[in-house]
Amino acid sequence: METATASNPPISQHELMSIISDISCAKSSSLSFIKGFILGQLSVIVVVVLVLRYLFTEDVKRVKKRYIPSRLSSTPPSRAAIPLPKDHITSKTYYDMMHHPPESTDWLNVLLAQAILQYREDAKVNDRLILAVDDILNGGVKPNFLGPIHVTELNLGEEFPIFSNARIRRSDDVGSMRAEIDFEYNDQVTLGIETQLILNWPKQAFAALPISLVLSVVRFSGTLTIELISPPATTTQPKIPLERYIAISSHSDFVLDLKVQSLIGSRTKLEDIPKLRDLIQTKLRNVYIDKLVYPTFVKIKVPNMWKDKLDNKETADNTAFDGTSSATTGLGATELDTTAAEKLEEFVEDIKEA
Repeated sequence: METATASNPPISQHELMSIISDISCAKSSSLSFIKGFILGQLSVIVVVVLVLRYLFTEDVKRVKKRYIPSRLSSTPPSRAAIPLPKDHITSKTYYDMMHHPPESTDWLNVLLAQAILQYREDAKVNDRLILAVDDILNGGVKPNFLGPIHVTELNLGEEFPIFSNARIRRSDDVGSMRAEIDFEYNDQVTLGIETQLILNWPKQAFAALPISLVLSVVRFSGTLTIELISPPATTTQPKIPLERYIAISSHSDFVLDLKVQSLIGSRTKLEDIPKLRDLIQTKLRNVYIDKLVYPTFVKIKVPNMWKDKLDNKETADNTAFDGTSSATTGLGATELDTTAAEKLEEFVEDIKEA
């Protein structure tokens, strides 16, 4: 027992105080290190935020104010007011109008053939096309000397129109171009009708002369022109959006071969009268010339992508003022805003008036 006590002498008070002092110094030094580390990281973050804020970014309100154009500005940008000339377009698209060979449109022929074939199949369901044409022929205003019209035959043929030799040529407008495409349609599209020619003299509905006609389109060929029309901006009304449209017309050297079979009379019948055939063919050619041969054209509107509420409001306010301008602009152009049935009705009305 005495040996054990001698090997572990008691700690004096001075040594104990020295140990406690060392522990407290170690704790204070570690705490100072942590505080210094945290303060250093915060200072680095503050410096990075200040650099990003004042050197690489700017105020959002200033950005919006600088880049959003004012509606009160009446002077448009100079680049937007100057149209691109045709020489600039052809140079950027690598097209030489003088030496570029005509291009094939086989891909267009295939796509159109698929669409036409589908329409032909749909027309055969429940004779819907025959009924639609019958309603169109008997609708509208008819002459009082013409009786009810009945469709007896309607055949849309088996062939498809063929487009070829697409090329770009200079337009009559300065700085504009147009596409020219040859087309040919050799088929037997047939329409047969029966009606009566009512004689109103010496009294009303004195007699009726039965008439049967079978009209067939044997060959139809020519050249179509497609042109994008952009009217120049006016200084009087600069805020009204310009009316851009695609003009489709035909050259005057078209070929329209028709086959007309006629049968007139009740007991005694007259068959295939040459004078009647020439009359019908002349009237149909004149209707086509009045509707599609240059300088008249069919007009397809191109929508304006940048219209806003102000433009729509101003356009609505000027509708009454400019309502008749589209009828007189474009040398008698017609618009494709109506359906195909309405356009067919207009065509029939033109034939009736002729």
